Amino acid sequence: MHEHREWPRYSAERRLTLSANLDGKLYLCTVADVSLGGARLVFDDDLPAETGRSGSIELLHPDAEPVICEPIWRSRRELGIQFDFSEESLGLVSVCVRNIVDHDSQTKS
Repeated sequence: MHEHREWPRYSAERRLTLSANLDGKLYLCTVADVSLGGARLVFDDDLPAETGRSGSIELLHPDAEPVICEPIWRSRRELGIQFDFSEESLGLVSVCVRNIVDHDSQTKS
């Protein structure tokens, strides 16, 4: 199966934890991969069945402004989210890429 993604996706080489406000409750999650268009978030525990179905998720990280994004898909412990192209979203994507990609190994290749 060949994927046709609009933006390059960066897989996590290092762990980055975000807080996700889902339906008024905060959950910690890890960024598994990220692109300009969205991210895959992994949660340590199963999410309640209706979590994230309200239409918006707020992501929080101390080095970025809060970002409201849209859930695209979900499984028991993962959410796929879509970013808009706001300044806040681009700031969070930048924080994610800086923190999850091992830039030293890329420059040595």
